[in-house]
Amino acid sequence: MRAGWFEKTGPAADVIVVGDMDKPVAGPGEVLIRLHASGINPSDYKRRANVKASPEFPRVVPHSDGAGVVEALGAGVIGLAVGDRVWCYNGQWARPMGTAAEYISLAQRYVKRLPANTSFVEGACFGIPCMTAYHAVHLAGSLEGKTVYVPGATGRVGAYAVQFAKWRGARVIASTGGGAASVKAIEALGADVVLDRKAVDLGARILAETGGRGVDHIVEVDLPGSIGFDESIIAERGSMVSFGAASAPTMPVTQIGRRARNMSLHFIFVYMLDEATFEATCAGIIEAAEAGALKHRIGGVFPLEQMAQAHHAAETTSGTGHVVVTM
Repeated sequence: MRAGWFEKTGPAADVIVVGDMDKPVAGPGEVLIRLHASGINPSDYKRRANVKASPEFPRVVPHSDGAGVVEALGAGVIGLAVGDRVWCYNGQWARPMGTAAEYISLAQRYVKRLPANTSFVEGACFGIPCMTAYHAVHLAGSLEGKTVYVPGATGRVGAYAVQFAKWRGARVIASTGGGAASVKAIEALGADVVLDRKAVDLGARILAETGGRGVDHIVEVDLPGSIGFDESIIAERGSMVSFGAASAPTMPVTQIGRRARNMSLHFIFVYMLDEATFEATCAGIIEAAEAGALKHRIGGVFPLEQMAQAHHAAETTSGTGHVVVTM
């Protein structure tokens, strides 16, 4: 089969190779998928680019997310049939073989049916970004009547967070530093209010939009860089979810003000959710997709033979949407 891989870390053009390798087989409890699309996430290109650490395996076929058609079923697999359209997640988690290939064999729990109204390219975005957004939004519990704030709403996760929050009945306030085009893109996703993230009066504007009480839930891409601001706009008994730390790996934590206001803080790492949460998250994504509640921001689609260019695009155009490799 054709696949893309790297055997050393560094710039995409220097280390990514596209060539032939053995086709996997479906072992017991596994599903062999003929992949049509593979989604690139920040974890993929950051690990490939990290020259301070050698790859964990002699050869790494990257990417955790993908979509395609069931090719074969291993012993004990039930509920799926050859020819079914599916999407998958955690493809390259703790193993060398990811979705940047024509075939992948995965444990059945990582393989879900692809809604009929969803393309393979869109399905390749369901894994890390969509699952992170769904889980981050739903940690707030029932969203009906609540206000959710999503900074960085043009990002892969942020765009889905806006949509899931709106779909579940929340009022959504979003912000962006990308100018008029980004504002228009976020409004198209369903946000009720879109503000300039660089504005000096951003906090005052958000408080004004909530009648002074603050927002109930924040889906935060950069908690270390934003926690002071977020605390100034969060309501009593509000919650924050951190799915990234773009500016720093650590931050100071003071208890007094937060504890007195019954605030809660969640950290999530979508690769390692418990099985019940995995299942609920996947089911919710499928439900939203089938209901037509999801729009997918696709920033670029590249053939497998251009995987190095695809990685470069994903690294340099993160605010424009998902970059997907097709087979």
